[in-house]
Amino acid sequence: MKLSDWARKQGISYRTAWNQFRSGKLPVPARQLPTGTIIVDEVVRESKAVIYTRVSSSDKKKDLDGQIARCLSFANAQGIAVSATVSEIGS
Repeated sequence: MKLSDWARKQGISYRTAWNQFRSGKLPVPARQLPTGTIIVDEVVRESKAVIYTRVSSSDKKKDLDGQIARCLSFANAQGIAVSATVSEIGS
């Protein structure tokens, strides 16, 4: 993507992005073509999540499985990888 498009997407001015490129402080990889156009290489980041579930007492312990299932279903529908699940039972 062109530097001007990247700057607009980041909410900064083109001049600020250009200054960052020239000083080597642009937070993403970029290169300048022979024509002078600056191309920013987008970094693809994988989304990961941790599922946290909690119930208020040990009487409701069976509800934890349902909470985990609903959260996993939502994460899968959104394309988010789940790296761990944490469950807690309140006092």
